[in-house]
Amino acid sequence: MKTVLLSPRTGSITVADVPAPEVAAGTVVIRNHWSLISAGTERATVATGAKGLIGKARQRPDQVAQLIDSVKRTGLADTYRTVRDRLDRPVQLGYSCAGTVLRTGEGVDDIRPGTRVAAAGARYASHAEIVAVPRNLVVPVPDGVDTRWAAFATVGAIALQGIHQAEVVPGSRIAVIGLGLLGQITLRLLRAYGYDAVGIDPDPAMVALAESAGLTAFPRDADALPGLVQGRWAGAGADAVLITAATPSPDPVEFAGRLARDRATVVVVGDVGVAPPRSSYYHKELTIRYARSYGPGRYDPRFEEGGHPYPEGYVPWTERRNLAEVLRLLETGAVDFAGLKPRVFAVTDAADAYEALKPSSGQRDVALLLRYPDTARLPSPPALRTAPRTWTAPRGTPRIAAIGAGNFATRTLFPELKRESGVAFSWLAGGRGPSAAHQGRRWGFDQVAESVDAGLASGEADCVMVLSRHDSHGRYAARVLRGGSALYCEKPVALTEAELEDVAQAWSASGAPAMAGFNRRFAPAVADLRAALPAGAPLQVVYRVFAGRLPADHWYFHPGQGGRLLGEVCHFIDTAAFLAPGRPVRVRAVGVDAADPAVAQSVTLQIAYDDGSSASVVYGGLTPPGAPKELLEVAGDGVAARIDDFRTLTVWRGGRAKTTTYRGAPKGHAAEMRTLVRLVRGESLDTGTAAADFASALESSLVTCRAARSLTEDRPVDCAPATPALAKALGRPQLPAAADAGPDPGGWADGLPSAAEVR
Repeated sequence: MKTVLLSPRTGSITVADVPAPEVAAGTVVIRNHWSLISAGTERATVATGAKGLIGKARQRPDQVAQLIDSVKRTGLADTYRTVRDRLDRPVQLGYSCAGTVLRTGEGVDDIRPGTRVAAAGARYASHAEIVAVPRNLVVPVPDGVDTRWAAFATVGAIALQGIHQAEVVPGSRIAVIGLGLLGQITLRLLRAYGYDAVGIDPDPAMVALAESAGLTAFPRDADALPGLVQGRWAGAGADAVLITAATPSPDPVEFAGRLARDRATVVVVGDVGVAPPRSSYYHKELTIRYARSYGPGRYDPRFEEGGHPYPEGYVPWTERRNLAEVLRLLETGAVDFAGLKPRVFAVTDAADAYEALKPSSGQRDVALLLRYPDTARLPSPPALRTAPRTWTAPRGTPRIAAIGAGNFATRTLFPELKRESGVAFSWLAGGRGPSAAHQGRRWGFDQVAESVDAGLASGEADCVMVLSRHDSHGRYAARVLRGGSALYCEKPVALTEAELEDVAQAWSASGAPAMAGFNRRFAPAVADLRAALPAGAPLQVVYRVFAGRLPADHWYFHPGQGGRLLGEVCHFIDTAAFLAPGRPVRVRAVGVDAADPAVAQSVTLQIAYDDGSSASVVYGGLTPPGAPKELLEVAGDGVAARIDDFRTLTVWRGGRAKTTTYRGAPKGHAAEMRTLVRLVRGESLDTGTAAADFASALESSLVTCRAARSLTEDRPVDCAPATPALAKALGRPQLPAAADAGPDPGGWADGLPSAAEVR
């Protein structure tokens, strides 16, 4: 399919062919008929891309601060690689479109294929022939509304949210400063609702455009303007002022204070400098409010991606209800967008459309529309095998495929694989189409598969790496194994015990080699420590991690992704298990900031093993930047050891200390990828056999799931497998039903306070 891409490095616009998005649970796949180019917003995006690095820094000081923080946390070299990769990665543009539904994902039961819909959302409702949009950002288009004008619904929802934030009643006096697309639509909505509204803009053409629709507008070119506006209102000031302009200047905010009446409300809808002068805002006791995009639900992944509704009695106007209201007003004829006179371009001419946005074009269009042909189709689902394939080692060069190509894959794993000779990159699938296409070319994959299904059905891979988001790991891992390919699954292997059971069953049936992405097993410091420990003797393991705070909107906390315990703490559970000679029997988890694994940032774990070993994992997810990340300490019979951030290993034995230094603080990724290649080739593993053991990775994953359960239920939980395939894979007896519900038989955790007591 065709999509419009922006180069963040140069600001250039291209139209590229990329794989169509796949349908996922809670999403709606739409064939676009129209998408709206918002002249102000997208002109600014393209202009920023065309600037040099210094210009970009001046434009986005918030991102400069993030870079400085990244340098402190990960170092200059790693930060540089991250910035370079982001500048090279093309970005889809657009956030407002309309078309026809092609497919719907699981959980979408009120929108059917063939329905005309309007859709919203950056990264979703893009300028592309086919888009996949979460359910809560899609609304049906009424029969009487032209799809062309439905494509304006997102900008209409932004305008409507600004009106809601003003909290005014019909008949109120409202001034709108800035008559670009957003201001023009705002004026039309205000008239539809019966407000006495005027618009103001420095561009006479925008004033004339408003007046041509029968709206009242004034040019912003005279100091006497406040008097002219108030003269219309018999000397009264505005009950509310909506600022829909886009300028770094604080003039719109200053001017709003002059227009407003005593104790009025000023709503900032557009991107403007906010520096209210005390002379007007203090003396009039004005209120400044912000309107956040399309309305409540915006930037909340549980609403937008998870599909969780907001109760109408408490949140009457969500972003989805705002979209629907704009379409209702179009249906009744209360608003009409035809008077905006948008210029229309075919999607193949998108570069010309963006060229028309530049000031040098000599024409200021308030809106532009991209038109799409009706020829775009989703690929037919591939025929899936009903019987599982059995594993056979490759006779020639091993072919490695990948599902997902995010930051970790492209910055860490792919470079290490590229250093291995005699490896071919077969196919890449998953993720968003433009990203997959870009990374496929960058790393030399033979093809970018149309879908994960198509890649798996092709059989063109000896090993498939599952590198997608956490909620898909278990599902894809089981499918890879049943397809007869070797598996590399990045941690976590699964998020639930049901998924682990499925993976274990597929692994046992396939006979295929499998590895999990627990790279710390392969770290030189950990390997040397394991070799230095007394064989078979019980150990005390203490693993302290200062991981640092993640923002609340980080994808780890998105619905279904498992949070930090399942997605990150599993690393340290696994490393402790790799060092301890015994098998885990009981885990106790305490949350510092929350008892919900999906949102908890800091947790403390205690794990008991059947040989008397114990492990404590202290994971600090609220620590400040700059603190050393990982400290691993081990005590045993006649030996003590410490790994400090993988830079040094110190072993104390017989009254003497020996310290080994590791250049670059390697965490094992290079050795991990070398072992994977040898495993796929069917070679004997003289070293790394224990580290590559998939059964132990499944066991660590099970302990992690039980730790999440312990955190939720505020009690110790048994670590024995409770399902037959997992018990067989781990070589352990299956836990009898409800056997883990009683008190701790060993009494080791009896003295632990409850999470409620800790908090």
